[in-house]
Amino acid sequence: MLRLKILLLLLLLVSTASAQKVLQGRVIDEQTNKPVEFASVYLNNTTNGTHTNDKGEFRLAVGAGTYEVVVSFMGYEPVIFEAKGNELAPSYLVKLTPKAYNLGEVEVTATRDKEWYYNLAVFKEHFLGKSKLGNQLKILNPEVLVITFDPQESVLDVQAKDVLLIQNPALGYTIEYLLTDFKLYFRDNYSYFLGYPKFTLMEGGKGKQRRWLKNREAAYNGSFMHFVRALRKQQLEEQGFNLRRLYRLPNPNRPTDEEIAAARAELRERAKGGTVKLEGEVGEVLSRASLPKYIEKLDKNPVPYNAYLSTENGLAKLAFDDFLQVVFTGEKEEPGYLLQFKERKAGKPTYQTSVISLDSGSIFLEENGSVSEPLQVVLEGYWGWEKVGEMLPLDYRLN
Repeated sequence: MLRLKILLLLLLLVSTASAQKVLQGRVIDEQTNKPVEFASVYLNNTTNGTHTNDKGEFRLAVGAGTYEVVVSFMGYEPVIFEAKGNELAPSYLVKLTPKAYNLGEVEVTATRDKEWYYNLAVFKEHFLGKSKLGNQLKILNPEVLVITFDPQESVLDVQAKDVLLIQNPALGYTIEYLLTDFKLYFRDNYSYFLGYPKFTLMEGGKGKQRRWLKNREAAYNGSFMHFVRALRKQQLEEQGFNLRRLYRLPNPNRPTDEEIAAARAELRERAKGGTVKLEGEVGEVLSRASLPKYIEKLDKNPVPYNAYLSTENGLAKLAFDDFLQVVFTGEKEEPGYLLQFKERKAGKPTYQTSVISLDSGSIFLEENGSVSEPLQVVLEGYWGWEKVGEMLPLDYRLN
């Protein structure tokens, strides 16, 4: 029996090794053609990464599938390219271009006044999150952030001159986050960010390891990654998800955006003359401006998989109109989630409820739980509330 177990283990190791391919190449300075030593090379949103040696060379084992390969180094523009595990080139030559800093960035980053620190706190809330996990995250180098606020458009814009270093002590990861864009639209009450994270496992004793495994499992359950993986297998209900169609109809009692903008402009003109009373048509329009834009109608009938899930060229394709409401019955909402709803503060947490919609006609679902066009996916509700604090690498597997 012992020999049999050893043999089976060796066969497993050989099989795993044969499935791995090697992504290799060199990283050089585009202007000088000199090698860039210690440049970071990793598969986006995974723990799989390495650094170049003194000759600029790198080697990285990858499995089957499609990956975004990220190459970055301080002072250079990052390079992101796609690589397929089964169609790798013999070698890749990556040329990094030095960053060109402008005076505006220097002026902005030189100022660390109260407004900058206030905007930093707002950025952390909408980037790291306000959950129990999100509140524990630490940005180790906030000085690399370029934070600007446009008062006319009410938009907070955040860029990063270098890789953000983040610690997640609750999940046991350090994250090198290559932030490329972050915007928070106060008027429309939504935000989005785009970046390329690299995860590194933190070291700790057995007690910490057990706590991290437990927290990672909790973060995974009910997450969008969990949903995508379950959807590909057509096991939504078996894994705790209920999916229903959601329709949003324009609220006839709310003025149009154009009417509200015109009323606000008229009120500003009145203020110039010393009159700021909300009266007449302007007052009537603005009194209804806070009403919800839409009235929601939920179809409680189950939606068959073939109504929104199909296969195209061997890939799982998600396509639907309107909205889908997804309820995860495996966990309740965090109490902190209820604080954003005035009408629910006194209520008890219920099952985690999210809404998904597509800006484009369709997206493809990857086996690891990612999607082909992440910026085309709009997440609301619980998924929209969860941020980097709950983020797990795509190579995470539930024990």
